[in-house]
Amino acid sequence: MNAPFRHTCSIIPDGPSNVQNVLMGMRVSPDPWKHTFYDRLGRSIEVPRNEMNRNKPYFDDGYAKALWDFRNGSMLLGEDERTLYVRDVDRSGANRLLDSWHAIGSLEDEYHVTGRSQVYLPWNVQLRVECSKLPGRVLHGVKFRNMAFYRIDGRVRRILPGEKLFDNPFEVFMDVDYSDELVAEAGEFLRFVTADGHSAENLGRMFATPLLEPYKHLFFVLYGGGGNGKGILLDTLHRSLPTLSAAVTSKTLLGGRNGNGGFATDQETLKLIGALWAYDEDADTITLEQATLLKKIGTGDTMVARRVQENAVSFKNKATFIIASNNPVIMSMTEALERRRVFVRMRDGRAEDEFKDLLRFRDEHGIAPFLMASCRLWEVRGDKPWNDVVIGSADDLTEAQQWIVDCIVANGYAVSRDNPFHETDAAHRNTAMKLGLKSKPKRINGEVVRVLVVKNEHVFSVYRDSTARDMTEALQDDEGHTPALPDPIEDAAVKTPDDCGYHVTFGTVSEGKRSYDWSRNRTLPEGKKPPTGVAAYAVVPAEGVAIIDLDVAKDPTTGEVLRDAPTGWDIFNREIGAYGSADFPKTYLVGTPTGRRNGLPSAHAYYLIPPELQGKLKNAVHEKGMPVDIRCEGKGYVVGAGSHIPETGDYLLLDLPDGQPPVMPPKMARWLIDHNYVSEAGNRPTLGRKTGEIPSLSEIMRRPITVTSTTGGRPDMTPVPAGSRNNDLHAWAYGRLLNHPENADAIQRELFERGRASGLPDSELTTIWQSIRRQLGGR
Repeated sequence: MNAPFRHTCSIIPDGPSNVQNVLMGMRVSPDPWKHTFYDRLGRSIEVPRNEMNRNKPYFDDGYAKALWDFRNGSMLLGEDERTLYVRDVDRSGANRLLDSWHAIGSLEDEYHVTGRSQVYLPWNVQLRVECSKLPGRVLHGVKFRNMAFYRIDGRVRRILPGEKLFDNPFEVFMDVDYSDELVAEAGEFLRFVTADGHSAENLGRMFATPLLEPYKHLFFVLYGGGGNGKGILLDTLHRSLPTLSAAVTSKTLLGGRNGNGGFATDQETLKLIGALWAYDEDADTITLEQATLLKKIGTGDTMVARRVQENAVSFKNKATFIIASNNPVIMSMTEALERRRVFVRMRDGRAEDEFKDLLRFRDEHGIAPFLMASCRLWEVRGDKPWNDVVIGSADDLTEAQQWIVDCIVANGYAVSRDNPFHETDAAHRNTAMKLGLKSKPKRINGEVVRVLVVKNEHVFSVYRDSTARDMTEALQDDEGHTPALPDPIEDAAVKTPDDCGYHVTFGTVSEGKRSYDWSRNRTLPEGKKPPTGVAAYAVVPAEGVAIIDLDVAKDPTTGEVLRDAPTGWDIFNREIGAYGSADFPKTYLVGTPTGRRNGLPSAHAYYLIPPELQGKLKNAVHEKGMPVDIRCEGKGYVVGAGSHIPETGDYLLLDLPDGQPPVMPPKMARWLIDHNYVSEAGNRPTLGRKTGEIPSLSEIMRRPITVTSTTGGRPDMTPVPAGSRNNDLHAWAYGRLLNHPENADAIQRELFERGRASGLPDSELTTIWQSIRRQLGGR
């Protein structure tokens, strides 16, 4: 039998009366219809009445409910010794107590104590005092059935069953097992809905932010139009954790367009009480005037909320604020705000059926895998989100703002007084912040005037790039056509790709365009030069090299050329950049006869593959109907420049690179990823990662939490093959040091031992080790 409940309540100054009497006098009624209230288990509870005062209640029954929860172990203090938590209950009608807890903003709001004559605020102090006498505390973290994530000594760590902390209640409990496989799948979906790898990580970090951030300070901006999945993820969060997530209206919460909210803001603020996530799925424009309250919400300052004809309630906001919008979000560029806002650029324009896998995953698992992935990111990445994600679009520029951008792109500055599109002073300040500009004096034609110049190129780059693209398109020609292919190079001796620094081998071509020895000869000495005495030869790209065949469009059924459809050359020039630009750089370019016979441009463009795509490009032909083929890394061949095939025509050398062979620029690589030319779609790489940096999101999601070792406890010391040595060794040593900082000296020795066996010099291994130590805070 359970021991009878015993507790002695404290008497506090100005505290409520009869607390002890009611606490010990409440009982479960044998008559389900004779009761004062139903408790969390659906039981009828009788509360003692004041017999000396006509059997009236001693105080509001809401406070009695709070005492009953305390008496039954459903109320505890948090680690801050201030915040009260109550245990969650199943809402299906089964009335089961859950292992999750939620914070109480105030007893009055939680237990519906209303009316000025009933509210007595010292009750909040009374319950804190009583809960302080209990041994248990609700830990600020996330717990799954087999693992918890919690901040210890300044960083997020894993807590496993059997460890003392694991037995504590946690603020959020998910009744599922943590799974590396689910984490990997969630990571793939995060990458799918975002425009870049850093946005994917920032979005992934969002889910566990209110529970794992070192202190309350971050808020999130999810920028994008439609068809990007942000609504699915936010709805999943609300479905899975309805009592902890709140849908709000930013314009009302932040005080309207001009920051003046009054009573409407106080009412909207009520939604934040007890919530861990507050989101606006379709926010209006956020202006500079609203930034003060936005910062206040983000930092967890004390806020005031109230309902109509009720007393105001003061509480500290615990919710992470999430703004999802395709409208401008204008913020000052102060260091304080830079540290607090986290930007996520969503990938727009997806068709509805592209989300069927995400919806299936959501319906099967809810928010749990994304929360797991978020915990993993906080554990591995540390506390700092990426701050290089840019939001904003040229589509949201006003006429006045577009004029300013055009002037700065053309001249480097804009004279504000000359702007033909008038702005108010407030609008002008918003414009400067939105575009990343500052005002400064400049002497023009002997007169000193105020001009706008770029203060933050990172912010302005979105608008600069868009305007530059518009100017490029305008310069192409009057009809908007893409540039023509360069004229053939008329040299007696045609340079082959290896003459220009491309790593390729060769084979013979016979019977049309067929080569029977390309695969065999590419590894033999005779395959290192074009065969002599032949009319045509094959070029085989070696490791790290890709040949992009910008082909003509063809009917998938008949194979006939579609003369009115854009060619691969057209598509690259329009969607990536004009040939010769930074996004589509000059290269070894070979004109092919397929397009020439039909009066259309077609060519082979040679590029080096960036490290993050090496080994991942498909040897693809017209992927998803696109007139673009790829031959890469020994997986295929093309006919070489200078070849003549009677049935087909001539392959003409059109252009050469300026200097060394160019690497595919990020925009070209991104286009290939987006159009399914990268294998292992679920393990899509993060572009732009430098050697020695922390592994990408997908790599983190796919890596098991446990650091595995070979027999006898010795780590894997097998040599790493060329092509990924730096990244693989970095990830290997980083994971070991993260999980076992006490073994730093041994891990360093083993990194050098394995790195030397892999063929890396000590200088590179020193760089890798120093990079790892910096990323882990010098640990």
